Amino acid sequence: MLGKIFDIKRYAIHDGPGIRTTVFFKGCSLHCRWCHNPESQLFEEVRMTVKQKLGDRVFKESHVVGYELSVEQLMKEIAKDYVFFEESGGGVTFSGGEPLMQEDFLLEVLKQCKARNMHTCIDTAGVAPIHHLEDICRNTDLFLYDVKTADKSKFEEFIGMGFDRTIDNLKRIANQGVHIIARIPVIPRFNDDEGSMRQIIALLKDIPQIREVNLLPFHRNGYDKYKRLGMTYGMGQTQSLKEPDLEPLKVLFKESGFTI
Repeated sequence: MLGKIFDIKRYAIHDGPGIRTTVFFKGCSLHCRWCHNPESQLFEEVRMTVKQKLGDRVFKESHVVGYELSVEQLMKEIAKDYVFFEESGGGVTFSGGEPLMQEDFLLEVLKQCKARNMHTCIDTAGVAPIHHLEDICRNTDLFLYDVKTADKSKFEEFIGMGFDRTIDNLKRIANQGVHIIARIPVIPRFNDDEGSMRQIIALLKDIPQIREVNLLPFHRNGYDKYKRLGMTYGMGQTQSLKEPDLEPLKVLFKESGFTI
């Protein structure tokens, strides 16, 4: 069985507990205007321009993003970092793109990780049909679940189709008793106002299993990728947010009983 990924990030410290290896899966049905991994959106390989410097000369080269690996090949890469998982309480995080779009491949890798006593985490927006929900949850220790908005019309305008599915899958996973942290990207002129966040709070309070939230400030780190892919950046000149910008929103969640 083969899966398609576009990157493996080692020594990651923001994708779950401890030191982690993050595997980025290719393919996503959403097209968030602020997406910082636009190379992940298509399941097919894409070409990205890269600048190479030799002395004072700068060359532009085109390289392919996306490649196939078998379960065995991916596990061989993950196993290289096992000692760091043991020492730090870390493990493996599957991100993307949307890892649940390659559900069968993901499940086989999860099983192999659990057989080796590795902590497993899925970073997902949940916009994919999950046919093997119970098996995936049984082999996953933590879900980092992207909750972008509680407003369906706004979701469809800024992100794409799939709002009902992402909420339904969130509730289905919560009912399996798996640890879930809701991750909320805070995006200017999209959801950075009190009204939008109160809508999200109301949504999450209806799912009592979720009591931990990450607020992720908007950043422009992916801007250069759009140019190198020949794509238009949907956020224009919108500037990155800083930690102090999130303080009023943190208060809202804390007052509602959530851990930030």
